[in-house]
Amino acid sequence: MPGELIVAAGAIGIQFPEATFLHNSDKPFEIHRVIPRVTGLDANLALIAVQPTDALQRATRLRIFDFSKNENLTKNAILIELMTKGTSEQTWEWAEPYVLSRSEGFQVTVDNLITAGVAPNTRVEICFQGFLIVVAAPSDSR
Repeated sequence: MPGELIVAAGAIGIQFPEATFLHNSDKPFEIHRVIPRVTGLDANLALIAVQPTDALQRATRLRIFDFSKNENLTKNAILIELMTKGTSEQTWEWAEPYVLSRSEGFQVTVDNLITAGVAPNTRVEICFQGFLIVVAAPSDSR
């Protein structure tokens, strides 16, 4: 379940559109990891030639809220650098899968603490990765 959002430098509390992370399949979605990425963009929204990846991850906070269960997945907004593990994978792995049923989903809010001198805009990319669960054999009614 991927999504991306362009956020101006210094913008706080910018939400992804509601339907971006809405699960609308009849099969449950078992989420195992979240992959957050940030890409620096210039004033014309073109990629910056040399990406300041470390600076962008240290200056971008995410808040993830499960609106169907009325539960915060992050107590507060958290820096991407603190959310992810390792230097190569940079993923947030979950010990137990998180399951979404039909019409359930997440509201993701972004705080961009970066200064315009580093990147006038950033593209925040998030992907919830997992598997659709088949809970019954195929039938004529489904």
